[in-house]
Amino acid sequence: MLRSKRQLMSFALMLVLVVPILAACGGDATPTTAPATTVPATATTDSAAAATTEPTAAATETDATVEPTAEAEATAEPTAGTGTTGEGPGTDPEKTIIIGMTQSPDTLFGIESQSSATTQVLSAIQPACFTTLDYEYQPVCFTKLPSFEDGDAVTQTVSVDSSYEGNIVINDELITDTASLTEAMDMEQVVVTWTLIDGLTWEDGTAITAADFVFAAELYQDPGIKNASRFVLDRTQKYEAKDEKTLVWYAAPGYTDATYFLNTFGPEPKHVLEGEDPATIGGSDYAAKPLAYGPYKIAENTPQESTKLVANETYWKKGYPIIGNVTFKYLTSEDQVLQQLESGEIDVVGSIGLTLANAPKLDELEAAGTLKGQYVPATVWEHMDFGVERNDGQPSIFADVKLRQAVAYAINRKQIIDNVLFGKTVVMNTFLPADHWAYPPNGEGLEAYEYDVEKAKALLTEAGWTAGADGILEKDGAKLTIQFFTTENNQTREAVAQLIQEDLKAVGIDVQLNFVPATDVLFKNGAEGILAGRRFDLGLYAWVSGPEPSTALYLCDQIPTEENSYGGQNNTGWCSPEYDAAALASQAETDRAKRIPLVIEAQKVFNAELPTFPLYQRVNVGAYNVKVSGLDLNPTSQVDFWNIETWDITK
Repeated sequence: MLRSKRQLMSFALMLVLVVPILAACGGDATPTTAPATTVPATATTDSAAAATTEPTAAATETDATVEPTAEAEATAEPTAGTGTTGEGPGTDPEKTIIIGMTQSPDTLFGIESQSSATTQVLSAIQPACFTTLDYEYQPVCFTKLPSFEDGDAVTQTVSVDSSYEGNIVINDELITDTASLTEAMDMEQVVVTWTLIDGLTWEDGTAITAADFVFAAELYQDPGIKNASRFVLDRTQKYEAKDEKTLVWYAAPGYTDATYFLNTFGPEPKHVLEGEDPATIGGSDYAAKPLAYGPYKIAENTPQESTKLVANETYWKKGYPIIGNVTFKYLTSEDQVLQQLESGEIDVVGSIGLTLANAPKLDELEAAGTLKGQYVPATVWEHMDFGVERNDGQPSIFADVKLRQAVAYAINRKQIIDNVLFGKTVVMNTFLPADHWAYPPNGEGLEAYEYDVEKAKALLTEAGWTAGADGILEKDGAKLTIQFFTTENNQTREAVAQLIQEDLKAVGIDVQLNFVPATDVLFKNGAEGILAGRRFDLGLYAWVSGPEPSTALYLCDQIPTEENSYGGQNNTGWCSPEYDAAALASQAETDRAKRIPLVIEAQKVFNAELPTFPLYQRVNVGAYNVKVSGLDLNPTSQVDFWNIETWDITK
């Protein structure tokens, strides 16, 4: 039997959540001040889009049914990252900007790269065909986001039997051999059509056509390509270039997903790479100097040292870029970045080069008039999971919602932000930040859990806990001693954990801190993992939000168990039929106006029941010379330099 629409959507959103969960463990080594023992977490892995090494749950991936908001269409405004050809002020070949980064690309053949430095550099050469600004999606290479409402996304019925060539999806399972089918089946197939904007051109003057996107999809599916994920490609029947400007995706029968309108690949220059052995492209001269279609093209690339770019005269946004020359300079440390920012040897730095630990120095340089800093609350959010239903035979003391709420009131999140994060971020009260489109207006209906020791003590009393001789609460002869787990070698987490320990001790809760290896212990899959095995009372780590609400995180069927091979991400063990009803309904609803109230209802249940206590949003950090204008870090953009063609610098 074919799955229901709701099952399809729920499955699709969970798939995108599973991918990033173990991007998990980075530590910090740089000491800082206020307090001396703390330093914000830095990116120690190259693939983290949000410059984080924490487990993620959505971020650039999505987790719910999507209605393409406002049928976003490409506009002439270049700063929006979308477009038809607009007239800019023109390129000044005498102007140069130098961008500093503490990582360098591993390759500029993007599909094979594991480096976020590659993503930043390619954003100027081969920009993504979709941007994700301000929790929304914007088309770049295409005239609009396809939608079922507009008819450029449709569902058709196809007949599939044992002679069918290709993959199909039945009951959420990818079927790669249809020869086993005993009879013909009628299956639903999603078909999506994109139209290219006018003027897309490779730097050599060759027009980019739909065939370049088809070629890219076929190339990336080749086993010789080191492609980190072929998930969508495996669930594709075919791509088709109907004409030079029209690209069509035929999903594998039985497969659909929330972000169907993003399912394109490339482009790659067919006229250059066709006939090349896919296995050799990543190590070829082309990978060091790929063909551009963005605002800049590569003039010189010296691995581990610098990548020098010049304005691309065939760029489709006429009159852009403004600055004629851009150099990405690869430095060895944050200290070197700060020194060269101060001396003027570099002009701009983004998240690959600065962390919140640098805030005091950046603020000092800004006060001196040397540079300007940007601090943008990011999609990465630190939170504390409660062990609502443990799986190791130990008592689930946090099954009591009053105890969970008492802990929330007892923790001074503002003090954590002021003392550890230099006051540069904000608290969160649900799994969405306050500027998300699905957040309740003005937080209406949500409890803010502001620091209130007396309220915490009252709830503890209501829950039956009384102070023992040593001040630690007791109940039925057992002391209120809880096991708190987080990652080792992370000075920010250590400082936050210590402040939480002090706050909870003040209300009579004894917290035993456990700093453990991330991949091998905290995030280890299976019954022995602290989180997946549900072997904790409190667990501190991070998720990543994004344009799509992370409702799937806390569904009942996402509790990790032996039955689902510990594949769920609801590490709390909390199960609420009321939450599930609202969350699943929101995932199946494609009309945003109808969807928002459902997401809000799910947040209200989450906020009241509190299986997880959100702490704060992490911060993306950038800085630039006062002569520079245009840097605009965006909380949901994978790249810091998404609008680089509009930057300017005073000579």
